[in-house]
Amino acid sequence: MPDTPEPSGSYEPEHPRPASPSLSATRAPAVRRSPVDTAVTTVVPPVAPTAEPRSAPVRNCVELRVHGVSGGQAEELLDVEPAMRVGGDRLAGFFRWRREPDTQSVPGVRREIFAWGNLTSGSSTRAFWLLLLPFMMLNVAYWMRPGRMDRGQTGVRRAASIAYGAGVRLLALSLTVLITLASAGIGMDLVGWQCAGLGETCVQARPWLSFLAAPSSPLSAPGWGLLVGAVLPAAVIVVLWRLSRRTAADYEVVTGPVPPDHSEDAPLSHPDFWRNSEIMARLRSAHIALAVGTVAALLLVPAFQYDLSARGGGSAAEPGLWWLGTLLALLLATVAAASTASVLVPGLDPRWNARADRFCRVLRDTMLVLVFAVALYTVWPRPGWVAEGRLPGSGTMLNTLFAIQGALVLMLLVAALVLFAVDRPHERTAMRGLAGPSTAALGTLLGGGFSAALVYQGSLWLSGCGPVSAPEAGCLALSPPTAYSWLQLAFAFEAVIVLAVVAVLALRLRGAVRAQLPEVTSLYSRSVRDRRTWDIARARAAGRMTEVLPTVLAALLLPVVPLVGLALYSIISGNLVAGPVDAPMAVAGEFQGAVQSALDALVGVGSLLGGVSLVALVWIGRSAYRDRPTRQAVGAVWDVGTFWPRVAHPLAPPSYAERAVPQLTARVARMAGEGTDVVLSGHSQGSVLAAATVWQLPRSCRSRVRLITHGSPLDRLYARYFPAYFGPASFADLTGRVSAWRNLWRVTDAIGGPVRRRGAGADDGGAEVSLEVVDQAEPLPDPRSYDAPPGEARRPEILGHSHYTSDPAYAEALSEVLPPVPSARHGG
Repeated sequence: MPDTPEPSGSYEPEHPRPASPSLSATRAPAVRRSPVDTAVTTVVPPVAPTAEPRSAPVRNCVELRVHGVSGGQAEELLDVEPAMRVGGDRLAGFFRWRREPDTQSVPGVRREIFAWGNLTSGSSTRAFWLLLLPFMMLNVAYWMRPGRMDRGQTGVRRAASIAYGAGVRLLALSLTVLITLASAGIGMDLVGWQCAGLGETCVQARPWLSFLAAPSSPLSAPGWGLLVGAVLPAAVIVVLWRLSRRTAADYEVVTGPVPPDHSEDAPLSHPDFWRNSEIMARLRSAHIALAVGTVAALLLVPAFQYDLSARGGGSAAEPGLWWLGTLLALLLATVAAASTASVLVPGLDPRWNARADRFCRVLRDTMLVLVFAVALYTVWPRPGWVAEGRLPGSGTMLNTLFAIQGALVLMLLVAALVLFAVDRPHERTAMRGLAGPSTAALGTLLGGGFSAALVYQGSLWLSGCGPVSAPEAGCLALSPPTAYSWLQLAFAFEAVIVLAVVAVLALRLRGAVRAQLPEVTSLYSRSVRDRRTWDIARARAAGRMTEVLPTVLAALLLPVVPLVGLALYSIISGNLVAGPVDAPMAVAGEFQGAVQSALDALVGVGSLLGGVSLVALVWIGRSAYRDRPTRQAVGAVWDVGTFWPRVAHPLAPPSYAERAVPQLTARVARMAGEGTDVVLSGHSQGSVLAAATVWQLPRSCRSRVRLITHGSPLDRLYARYFPAYFGPASFADLTGRVSAWRNLWRVTDAIGGPVRRRGAGADDGGAEVSLEVVDQAEPLPDPRSYDAPPGEARRPEILGHSHYTSDPAYAEALSEVLPPVPSARHGG
């Protein structure tokens, strides 16, 4: 078959192009939509071989493509738009009508697309999921452990594994409490307690609060003010609860009746790996119970504290209220402790998950009943009770929570070090197994910074004061908890570190570009370096910058170190240092004021940066749905984070793989069972979905399934940062589950790379000398030629992470993995 014109350029003589047809079609595809309409399998109808003799052999094979993070419309992914480009580029090119042979990459092979982009994009309102980034980071940290959690573990390995899982889940629970405290800090503390307690002063500055602060208002009593302020944290809890329940229902699927062939080297081959509904349900109940319990405690403590002081002082308060408050406090503490303990269950046994789910639902419902009882207790009339200062109990709860978070981060570090030493993951594991605790610490810091920014910016807006400590005319004297100032100070230092990291990376990239110049001139046989040479060198250097991520992650952890030290000091000494304002200053008297002023300024900058970061996240999220480059940049990180099931934080954004992998598995198993050969072709994150699908297929499908990965992060990202689930041993197992595997990659690709698997006869340690590269040891040339090809006026563009399927090497790899064409039948 003769060659067809290439849309984007030429190729080097040392890389001859194999004969292959164009990659498009003329007919619109049939689209099968699910009831939820979030993932679509698009099928190109088989083309009837009218031009072939009746005795011509026919391949019964399907090329099933799984796209990456950028997604796209099904018609675009299938190349079935009526016009196809045969020359030029995306700005100005030559087009013609598509022909029937353009529907197939290889003659006789039907093409399908699994379009899963709506699972992570779709409505623009999903941009607000970026606000749940701290929750997602905690969930990812759970899967970044350097050792697996298996039932057969014993001794130190089991203890370290349990400690790691428990530490991440407790940190996730603390983030739920933290966001509840932040919303309560605005609604209950600043509005319902402090502003309402100012009476006429609050009414004059904020007339819209007269229903709450006016002395003549029936809601002016402190109890009623707290109850009205509790509407804000209650609304936040309801929104998170409903969002988690709705996404769980939308993403729930029915798994196949034939279980996969489970292997210890491939944890993703476990039959129940993607069945997470019961674990998430009980975790969700526990988180909601603790969030509701936090609101109940903030309602209870001020009233209970007044009743105790009134009882000791012999005032005219109701004599029986103090023991009722004591009973409610004991019940709240008991239910909260039981809810906290419930998240520590690993969840390896499905039978225990069902029982634990029912138990957690009882705890959640009990907490809902208790919060109504506490509300009645709080609004009970108490003559002489007035709101003064900050909300009692809120500062103590916040300081205690920060101390616990610091201790949990330290526990994660110790557990990860033990697991790395005992489990001996492969040598390319990032940060020697500390990537998980680092991600958890950064997620906790980010959640704390966002919470502090919300409370401080809310206090500035409500009080009408500027970001300075000096009072202003008409300014309300509102005071948020000073413990937040530590987080704002850390956020300001984090901004300085980010600027320094960006500067260092720019210098490093500049040096890497210069280092690539000799290699580029040698590769393309150039004697003169022009702008094209620099562009290619820059693309190759940028493609290798992914390897610096561990260093960047370690640099971003620097502000966390003093916070953990401060938490340990608070626990050991019993002295909870409230914040930089209240911290003892070991500075000479004349300098103490200047240092304190500098700290106050940094705290204000940190608060401003936190608020700007929240707005920027929403803006970036909304831009990602309208602009493909932004979607690719955000999606490269976001799709890695939302790939994993929600087993640490149930209120995090949903896992698209819980829906996509079972869908893919069911379709591939059906086609293979009917005698159809299937080539799973995955690009970028789609290659991870394809690999997860292969691990879930039953043994009977192995002879009919082939795998092509291109631009794949399987080794470069997943094996390095998730060593317990991806790595040389699991890739060797994956090789044995398919008839053939080809992997395509480019040096200019910052995400994809070669895949290293364990060689035959290697031990479980996965030593570097025993590794072998899957199929394509050499990268694809990019660009395919230095100069413009004949008949073109522009040079081929540098493709990087995109357009692998339009590369001639893709058609060649597809031809190699396909089964042989059946022999033609003569006679008859």
